Order: sequence, then structure tokens, then C-alpha cells
Amino acid sequence: MKIPSIVSTNMTKFISGLGNNEDSLTAMVIKDWIGDGATVYTYKKEGGKDDAREKAIEEFGTGLVWLFGIPFLKKVIDKTVYPLFKADADFDPRVLSNNNADNFKKVSDILAKSSDDALKSQKDLFASLGEKNKVLNKFTNAQMFKGLAVGKFAVATALSAVALAAIIKFKQKTTSDRISSECQIDNSEPPKTNKLLQNSVNKNEVFAGFTSKNASSKPISFKGLSEVMYNPIKNTMILDGVIATTRLAEARKGERKEVLLKELFQVGFIYGLALPIQRGFEFIGRKIGKPIDVDYKVLAMDGLADKIKASKDSIKALKDSDDVITTLSKMDVKNPLMQILDNDGAISTIKDNKGNIKALDYRKLIDEKAIKDTLNKIENLSPKLAGLKGIKAFKIFASLANVLIAAGVMGILQPKINIWMRKIMNHGDNRNPAIVAQEREFTNSKKVA
Repeated sequence: MKIPSIVSTNMTKFISGLGNNEDSLTAMVIKDWIGDGATVYTYKKEGGKDDAREKAIEEFGTGLVWLFGIPFLKKVIDKTVYPLFKADADFDPRVLSNNNADNFKKVSDILAKSSDDALKSQKDLFASLGEKNKVLNKFTNAQMFKGLAVGKFAVATALSAVALAAIIKFKQKTTSDRISSECQIDNSEPPKTNKLLQNSVNKNEVFAGFTSKNASSKPISFKGLSEVMYNPIKNTMILDGVIATTRLAEARKGERKEVLLKELFQVGFIYGLALPIQRGFEFIGRKIGKPIDVDYKVLAMDGLADKIKASKDSIKALKDSDDVITTLSKMDVKNPLMQILDNDGAISTIKDNKGNIKALDYRKLIDEKAIKDTLNKIENLSPKLAGLKGIKAFKIFASLANVLIAAGVMGILQPKINIWMRKIMNHGDNRNPAIVAQEREFTNSKKVA
């Protein structure tokens, strides 16, 4: 692949992620980085160097673990633990849930009749799911996959949570050590245990299930848990809970209100308002004749108008079908609709080295509603394709605007409100009241000594 092509592909993926506030981390990463940079700058300018130093350690340190801790640790487990059990790390155990029992049977029948090389490994996997597994005597293969998935999520979340708590404590220790050093006071003390984090791990039923003597004999329930496990944004919500509770528990005298305000802004603009703002821009787009409901990867496809026109009959067949999975399985993988559905995230596919689709990926959950939603979006887009360049531009604008609104509010407005509150409560003093109190306490202790 030529360098211009690689750059174009990566840029398309980036813009796609930037506009996806449902299950992509890209927008969150950019919001967080811009917001953190603006926060540190604002506090350095108006709150003092100690305040800025603490914010830099805490915001960028926790941000790194918060955004990438769970995905990174999951990938490590995929590469190390799964091979020990000869398990396919790409298999989604939600396929095995009771709600998808009929779909599982359809897929098993489809694969049993197939002879395509691209489907062979999937065929073997689905055929083995009902057999007893030799590695874990009391588990069927189906339970083994569920057990590995829950265990992976639990371990990745727990380790990330511990790292987050350590960063928050380290941030405050650096300030305390700096003040102690300047005042020549020994402020050393044994490290405290984060009881809040410890209890949340010890009492969590997910972790308890893996420490119980009878864990292997209990069927593993995916009810409610799977939706969190397989959505990166909901993964970060758990860690955000750890960050918020640890920050509040560790907050020093005079700064708890600031911590609470920051967390409210974070929750509001990272989670609560991200999708509504996106939906708002999509609504505006429909009103002005620039529908941007589809993923940017669809809008960036070469010859999109021709591909949609060639897919007309396939779109109708899928929309009218009462058995979407079977209908989809009968379509040629070269059908342009397959690429459109894949680019919009409605289906998963297996590709060759050149990026050409070889087969549907039945190891992933096939959501019939998501497929039909994409078909509706494509039909709404089709009459407007003459203005595709303008639609793409508005999609980029909407994605960037969503990010900048959130980053600006979190990185500029929120710190300024906190500093304004300090001025009112501390008679015009912009500095962090907790740091000021520490300095005063250590200075007084030095005088007494």
C-alpha cells in the first residue's frame, strides 16, 4: 500500500472514530487530551505552579490509564492466556447467550454447509462449542469462553483501578514532599490502603466468582455485564467511578467541592452529553439536506453512489427479510452492500491482506436491528449524494465541534469556575486552598520546632 493511501485510510479511521460517541474511544481521547492541556495551562496561569504540577500529573497520568489501561491489558491476556486454552480471543461469547440461541443455531447450520476456506476456522469453533473441554473439566467450551471473557474483563479492570488510585495518591505526595523539603520537616508516613478500592474489588461478584472454591461449577451469567464488557466507553465509565470516588476520598481540606465540580463536568460532557450533541448535529444535517448519520468510513468510500445503486436489490431483500442472518449469508462477499455494512459497523468481516472481504465474521454478534438501522440510513443518504462533498465536510465539522465543545467546557470553563469559587471563599486568593493550608501548617510546625 502506498504512503498516500495509508495516510488517507488512517485519516478516514480517525475522523470515523471522532464522530462515534457510542463505542469508540477516539473522541474521548481527543477531548481528554485537549481538556487536560487547557486545564493545566489555566491552573498554571491563575492557580500557581504547584496547582498546575498536580493537575499535570493527575490529569495526564489518570487519563492514560483510564483510556488505555483496560484495552491494553485485555490485549495482553488475549496474547498470553487464551493460547494456553487454545481459545479464539476474537470470539464474542454473547453469541452464546439465551437471547441469541436461535441465531447460534442458524450460524451453526450455515457454517456446517459451507466449504469456503475463510469459514473453516469458524466452522471448527462452532462445532466444538457443545463438546467437553479437556483443559477445564467442569466447563463446556461455551462456559470456558464466557469464563475467560469475564476473567479478562475483571483482571484488566482491577489492575487499571489500582493504577489509577496510585497515581492520585502519588500526585498529592509530590506536593507534600516538596513542601516538607522546603520546610525541612520529615513528613514520612506509612502508605494508606485505599479501602474504598479494596472493598469494591473484594465485594464485587465478578471477582468473587473467580476466588470461590465452587467457581468452576457455577454457570456464568452475562446478564447486564456483557453490555459493559464489550463497550470501550462503558469500560471507562467503571474506571471513572474509581477515579471519582478515590479523588473524593483522598481530597484534602478545602478542595472537595472542586473535585466534585470537576467530576460532574467530566461525567456530563464525556458521557451524558456526548451522544445528544452528536444526535443534535445529525438532526441539523437532515434539516439542511446534509445527512451525516452514517459512519464517515461510508462517506469516504470510492464510488459510493455507484455502490449504493448496485446494492438496491440487496438492501430491499434485507429490509424485507424475517431472517436477516440467513439472507446475509447468501450474499456474495463482493457485494458492495457488504462493504457498506462493514464500514458502518453493522457487521464484522474477515479480510485478506489487501483489505478485501473474504467472509462474514460469525464469531462476532450479528445484530439484526443494527443492520436494518444502517439500511435506513443508506436510503436516507442516497437522494443527497450529489452533495457528498458538502456532507463529508459537515460530518467533519460536527465531529470536531462536539470534541471542542466538551474539551473547552472541561478544560477552560470548569477550571475558571473553580478559581472563581476560590477567590470568593479565600478572600481573593487564586491558589489551591489545600496546598496553601499545607504550607501554612508546615511553616507553623517549623516555628514551633
